[in-house]
Amino acid sequence: MIFLSLLCIVLLVFFIYKNLDSRSIFFLCTLTIGWILAYIAFTLYLTKFNYYFSIVNQFLGFSPGTWTYLVLKNLDENTLIRLFNTGIILFYFSLLSYSVLFATSHNMNRKLFYIYILLGMIGIIQFLFYDPSINLKLQNLASDHGMLDQYNQYSHTGDIVFQIVNFAYILISFALFIYHYLMNNSLRFIRDHTLYNLISLLPLTFVHLFIFYWAPSNFVRATFSENYVNYLQPSINLFLIEYQFFPFVVLVAIVIMIINVYKYKSNEARYSSMNIITKKKIDTASLGIRAFTHAIKNHLLAIRSETEYLQEKFANDEDALYSLKLIVDSCEKSFQSINEANDKLKQITLNMKGAPLNIPIEKAVKHFRSNTSNVNIHFEKSSSNNLVLIDEDQIQEVTVNIIKNSVEALQNTGGNVWVSINHVDQWGTVRIKDDGPGIDAENVDEIFTPFFSTKPSITNWGIGLSFCHKIITAHGGKIEVTSELGKYTQFDILLPLLKRV
Repeated sequence: MIFLSLLCIVLLVFFIYKNLDSRSIFFLCTLTIGWILAYIAFTLYLTKFNYYFSIVNQFLGFSPGTWTYLVLKNLDENTLIRLFNTGIILFYFSLLSYSVLFATSHNMNRKLFYIYILLGMIGIIQFLFYDPSINLKLQNLASDHGMLDQYNQYSHTGDIVFQIVNFAYILISFALFIYHYLMNNSLRFIRDHTLYNLISLLPLTFVHLFIFYWAPSNFVRATFSENYVNYLQPSINLFLIEYQFFPFVVLVAIVIMIINVYKYKSNEARYSSMNIITKKKIDTASLGIRAFTHAIKNHLLAIRSETEYLQEKFANDEDALYSLKLIVDSCEKSFQSINEANDKLKQITLNMKGAPLNIPIEKAVKHFRSNTSNVNIHFEKSSSNNLVLIDEDQIQEVTVNIIKNSVEALQNTGGNVWVSINHVDQWGTVRIKDDGPGIDAENVDEIFTPFFSTKPSITNWGIGLSFCHKIITAHGGKIEVTSELGKYTQFDILLPLLKRV
């Protein structure tokens, strides 16, 4: 069963690492290393007590020959105890450090450093508290001065304190994941990623507690001779029935992880497939519109040419000139719409540079604040300087397009548009929300499809949001839309921060 246990944690690392930065991978790897180290060191320590062969064999499958070989190998007990304690402490330290890094904001880098230092110091103190050599010296010193009762009290109190600390690490870790999930529940990508990490870490932590809930522990006792040390048997002999169910527990944990990984990957594949389909639709629309506009432009040119001829011929007829002018203006507007459609669907070259996310968003908001009467636009800047690698002009145009949609949806009834900038994990986020009529649930998935529009307008081609999708995905970002009919529509844009943690 050791292979199933290792498979459990290997799956965790393999399916998470693609979505994380280097420091997160580091803590995830140290968590895995700590678990494996504790598992192996504990197993080797049990070889010092032949009584445990039947127990260990239930979930490790050792042959009698292998067990006998390890018993005769005479491995150093103190080294095994130190390795075991190191693995246990490293697991708790890494779990909490990983959750803190996962759930904290981008602008807390310096504070995180001090948090890691504090957690590291607590880990070192715990390691020294359970170090066999230090404990033997303290026991001998207490015996020489008749203070064994005080030493036992000190040891018992330390056990309670560090047990509380270790369990607090676990509770705080999962509380941070839950808090992060609740705070970002409206961001589908962040929400799914957080839930995946939470559910994937739960089985591993449960298996760890199932075996090592009592650890670390002091395994040494001084005797009348300094050359002879009494190495204590672990307390698992009191819980033999638990270890009989160990294979079942590990199997259930692995099944839970596999199901969760499958669901997460299915969602990721669905989102990726939607992006690919949308991109293909945009590319197809780009080819179609070029052929279409080439033909229609010729007809418009002919209409304008004939209209100009008629303007000259009926120069003295005011009624005719008025109607002919309307035809010319309509042709010009058609030319403008065609050119805009071509510009938005053609191949785009991005001029990327590091810039604060506030700049293009603020410019887009200013464009509307002076041009709207019955629509109130509220803008909330980010409190920190979120640097992103972007094409400022294109991101500004994306924001203008989305705000324009909101304003047009509210132009008859009036209302509010909220624009806010924030940061979540390693993403700079832009949220644009209005309290307009909303979008039918059946239309939400089609919102980025070229030529799809819910607005009945002869000047609206339905390619504005396709353009937005194309620009954001070209930046390596994500764009999501949520809406409830009659209540609101919300767009969330996620762009990778330039300075990754």
